[in-house]
Amino acid sequence: MQLQVPDHVPQHLVFDFDIYTARELEHEPHRTMVELLRSRQVPPIFFTPRNGGHWIIAGAVEGLEMLRDIERFSSEPQYNANSRKPWTLPNQSDPPEHTEYRRIINPAFVPRAVAVMEDGLRALSVEMIEELLPRGGCSFVEDVAKKFPVNVFLRMAGAPQGDREMLVDLTEQVVRHPDRAVREAASHAMGAYVMKAYETRRGQEGDDLLSMVLQGRFQGRALNDEELLGMGLLLFLGGLDTVASTLGFVMLFLARHPGHYRQLVDDPALIPGAVEELIRVHSVASVQRGVREDTEYLGITMRRNDKMFFMTQLYGLDERKIDDPLRVDFTRPVSPHLGFGAGPHRCIGSHLARTEVRIFLEEWTRRIPRMTLADDAAVRTRGGHVWSPVEVPLRW
Repeated sequence: MQLQVPDHVPQHLVFDFDIYTARELEHEPHRTMVELLRSRQVPPIFFTPRNGGHWIIAGAVEGLEMLRDIERFSSEPQYNANSRKPWTLPNQSDPPEHTEYRRIINPAFVPRAVAVMEDGLRALSVEMIEELLPRGGCSFVEDVAKKFPVNVFLRMAGAPQGDREMLVDLTEQVVRHPDRAVREAASHAMGAYVMKAYETRRGQEGDDLLSMVLQGRFQGRALNDEELLGMGLLLFLGGLDTVASTLGFVMLFLARHPGHYRQLVDDPALIPGAVEELIRVHSVASVQRGVREDTEYLGITMRRNDKMFFMTQLYGLDERKIDDPLRVDFTRPVSPHLGFGAGPHRCIGSHLARTEVRIFLEEWTRRIPRMTLADDAAVRTRGGHVWSPVEVPLRW
């Protein structure tokens, strides 16, 4: 297959990189990409002809500045040449519309609402860990990461726990499958599930997430079907995958670094800071934008509707912003990163995600004083819109 590079893209900025299948993403993707950038084998902004052709912004300095510039680099899908329906909301919108969509679901994720959930999160963590303890080991991604945060979300969404495996599989296809047709089919299937779920809630005063969306108002009116679909899709895709991927990377690091794990066992007060540091080093989610009009940034010409992929997984690892960024230090002052985004597009579930990881680590370290990887060679990772370990085999 011949890959085309647009005329406005200079050859020195072209790097053949597939965000779904690149070999650099198959093992320690954060470290591998940082080393590529350090060695200048790739520039902080480069163009890949893969997946329809798009820019990748891998540098934090450039990325943070561009993400703040919504006048030139928009979240609106009409400026993204590769965007296809169904769209998601509110992430594929710009302020002020973005702010109003976000306001509908914000009450479910504010710190006060998350605090009410803490006892339930702890009870679920304890139940899962106690069940695993006698086994002396587990396949962490399958046994925990794809269950604990997913079960929490399904409860919030009022969705049946029996649908977990089907929904996790669809989400996996949407965010990571290299075949666009498969991604789109899975997205439509997820959308059909969401719209059917709305129908069962119409006319009722439910307090689950989908009921909250259904009862929401945008510019004084009820949401139309396209808006309902977009908001429901984003909730499910985020709730079913992001925390699971984050937990996988966190436990992979701790299993590989027994000294760091011992610190948390000996001093649980370190856990909140450790969660922030581990998310900085192992951020999982990316951001997409599109170019509103022909423009130039740092001497780089970009055309209207150019697709932009912000590799925000690396923004907490840019040595221009953070000293010795690959070093994990649980006592490090909180460092800038985009593990949950920033500004108006900051992940609405970021406080819940941090709380889930913190509570799980508190209960896990209390019961398991030592653990290791059962087979380091078995650990692979996947790229896509959300990076994730495929498997983390643990032994204790």
